[in-house]
Amino acid sequence: MAEEIQFTGNAHSCCVCFIDVVDSTKITTIEITDPEKIKRFYSIFINTMAAIARNFGANVIKSTGDSLIYYFPETVDSPNNIPAFKNVFECGLTMISINPIVNAKLQKEDGLPNLSYRISADYGRVEVATSLTSATEDLFGSTVSICAKINSMAPANGMVIGSNLYQVTKASCVDDYHFNKIDEYPIDDNSNNQYSVYSIISKDKMSNNKRKKLYKNML
Repeated sequence: MAEEIQFTGNAHSCCVCFIDVVDSTKITTIEITDPEKIKRFYSIFINTMAAIARNFGANVIKSTGDSLIYYFPETVDSPNNIPAFKNVFECGLTMISINPIVNAKLQKEDGLPNLSYRISADYGRVEVATSLTSATEDLFGSTVSICAKINSMAPANGMVIGSNLYQVTKASCVDDYHFNKIDEYPIDDNSNNQYSVYSIISKDKMSNNKRKKLYKNML
């Protein structure tokens, strides 16, 4: 019997990101009932975010309709490649900054409701696998799992990062970004095994306008 996934034996450390729509179930069961409109709603979100991720050098791993998982190849086993890690942050902050533009487009599409989303990112070891049903590689491991888990700790239209990513970037990125510890994720029932989670925002207030202008034409 053919296996759905096969692990390649390759493992490395890299930056993984997760973006998820807030209250997507409510939106697509109560606020939108037309199947065609639901398709359009998800299409605008996924295609826009995937395009931004790729523009910052990310590889999109998979989408589940209301979420997207992607990683940054330039961060693979390269904890000292600070420009690559700044791309991770700029990618997420760009996604956040264009939220009003995305919602304006949704409104133009037969009055589709506004959406909000959360972004999470972390750095660590991943196992690489291939799938029978996809031409792209897939990633597994605790880094991917924790990145998905801490996503709910982000505010709506906000971004959080895990402790591993914070430790790698805090010294070199402190002049450009403000990091604030907002919570801890319980790894298990042992109170000592708490994984710190940090919010991140840009220190340059003008950056949001620059990000909006950069991506306004793509929508």
